[in-house]
Amino acid sequence: MSKKIWIIILIVSLFLIAASGYNIVKLYREYQAGIDEYEELEQYVLVEEPAEALEDTQTDSKINVSLQINHPVLEAMNPDYCGWLYYEPLKISYPIVRGQDNEYYVKHTFEGEENKSGAIFMDSYNWPDYGDYNTFIYGHNMRNRTMFGSLKKLLNDEEKIVENNPYFYVFTEEKAYMYEIFAVYNTKSDSDTYHLIHSKEEQEANIAHIKEKATWLSDKEIKSEDKIVTLSTCYGVQTKNRTVVQGVLVAAEDR
Repeated sequence: MSKKIWIIILIVSLFLIAASGYNIVKLYREYQAGIDEYEELEQYVLVEEPAEALEDTQTDSKINVSLQINHPVLEAMNPDYCGWLYYEPLKISYPIVRGQDNEYYVKHTFEGEENKSGAIFMDSYNWPDYGDYNTFIYGHNMRNRTMFGSLKKLLNDEEKIVENNPYFYVFTEEKAYMYEIFAVYNTKSDSDTYHLIHSKEEQEANIAHIKEKATWLSDKEIKSEDKIVTLSTCYGVQTKNRTVVQGVLVAAEDR
């Protein structure tokens, strides 16, 4: 091989290395901008009491976490705002938005900035009052474990995170909702997991599907009239792979 060809190969290789380095730096800065934005939003939330596991898991359980949230400010910042998601063990504390479709918030932050970090968002086909039989909330599987990047820790749960802290919360201006985690598993984006549920009969089929798919399943009895929230994120290199964490509503209180 001639010296000229070696020089060309060297130049191309150096260009590719430089381009790769530029893209990595650009991506890092973009992710950091997303992190900074959500850290800034935390000024509108005050956790008054620490999250502790409750002994009573019946539907008359009392919500033991109190978040003082400035909902009017968040709604003014983004009319798509529909609540705040909180799960202390995994440091999940984010505003939830519901857009006109399920594409916009994949690449836009809460404040509407174009960013690959995206936002935590509700399925656009769900009602924003969390009244559906199964409400879907999506977030990116970030490598730095922000957003929903920490959900995968629950797949094997060697730290017994769910056992010690089974409850996550959604706070709206009108209500506080407490959900008990009962199932964790991997699935596909086109699986029956993502079917919208419209009746108790469909919910019964959904519960049977969950029991079949779950790699971790609690012994909590889930009934056809129960309301479920499904936290969903991607995993691996295949775009259709999903990790889901599902919680059943065990308490709701007026705010």
